[in-house]
Amino acid sequence: MSVNITLYASLESPTTIFEKIMEQKQDRYIVEFGEETLQIFKKGLFKKKLIGQFTHRVRQQEDANQFTQGLIGYIHQEIHGDEAIKQKLLIQGEHTNVMLGCMIEEDEAEAFFPSYFQFIQQLNGFIYVPSGDIISIDGQEIANGEGQIIAEDFTVQVAKRELKSLFDVTETVENQGRRVASIAKMKARHIPYTENLSLLPDSKQVRMRSVEEIARRAAVVLILIQFVRELLDEKEETNLKTSKRIAEVFLNRYGVKMNLTAEEEVFLAQEDYTQQELINKMWLYEAVWVMLWSIHLVEELAEPTQICDVEHTLNLLMNYTNIGELLQDAEARDVTEVLNRMDENYLYHWACTEARLQGEESPADLDDGVVLERQRAFNWMTQLHEEQWDDVTIHS
Repeated sequence: MSVNITLYASLESPTTIFEKIMEQKQDRYIVEFGEETLQIFKKGLFKKKLIGQFTHRVRQQEDANQFTQGLIGYIHQEIHGDEAIKQKLLIQGEHTNVMLGCMIEEDEAEAFFPSYFQFIQQLNGFIYVPSGDIISIDGQEIANGEGQIIAEDFTVQVAKRELKSLFDVTETVENQGRRVASIAKMKARHIPYTENLSLLPDSKQVRMRSVEEIARRAAVVLILIQFVRELLDEKEETNLKTSKRIAEVFLNRYGVKMNLTAEEEVFLAQEDYTQQELINKMWLYEAVWVMLWSIHLVEELAEPTQICDVEHTLNLLMNYTNIGELLQDAEARDVTEVLNRMDENYLYHWACTEARLQGEESPADLDDGVVLERQRAFNWMTQLHEEQWDDVTIHS
């Protein structure tokens, strides 16, 4: 029998979590690299004894709540007491980018537990134990097994790469008024909302990407979508090499090959693709629709209740022979209009996430996939977290 403890952490370099543990010196225990784990040994007079292991899982950027959905749902539904502390736990959980599991033999667990906190002292976040208790990084019990919050306070520790400028936005008449208008729309459509979401930058604070940046990114993604679409087409046997060659031709023709991200270059170089990989890429047409809308190449941004007109977006690209021609027709949409729609989508995203955690359908026929990809585009275009395309995070 073994005891399992899980740390939910938010780190600047989540992939180095094992190295941080290795740096901690212990009198009674040592850790050594195993196969994809850190093995925990108890020191003995003549030999060491294997008593457990550390495992870790790093969040991928595709889904900000990739592996914390169950945890956040548990906190939301089962933890009660001080509402301010509960909100802090939810914020910490939502910004988790690495989980550290610790499995220890049951008869060694009690003696090992004090040393566990020494191993993780350079980390942050909170610890969940099977009894249901939630414990802070310094060993303070935050909530007991009955779900009752018993701590007097809890300090949120979130990596800068996760938050960036999100909580540094200055409150102004403009962004406060925008939020009031967004909430009024939620009320009118009977969509649940929270007043605790951070305000977004106003038109003077925001750093919108240029029309050319947006146009080039949209063109690259559309070419990749067409490539993926061919691979997903069951009606005809698609030759991978031929599809790659066609994608290469269009990237060069439009003069946007230089705008491929590192991740996109790796994606195009793959020799095989899973169905899920291809589907994830296809969903990016919703992000492209927002980009094209922001530069007046698409005039309407309808409510996110159904997918956009994929054929229209792909045909739009075919109307131009290169990115220069496309840019002649592109024009920046008023930044206030962009921020208005972004703020609404921000609240839609929260409502969809809340519904998912409750095991319910998204309210008002919202399509959570559409909402998610629109948020990706908005966050990137406004440089909300100062992230490049491959690293865009989407928190609710």
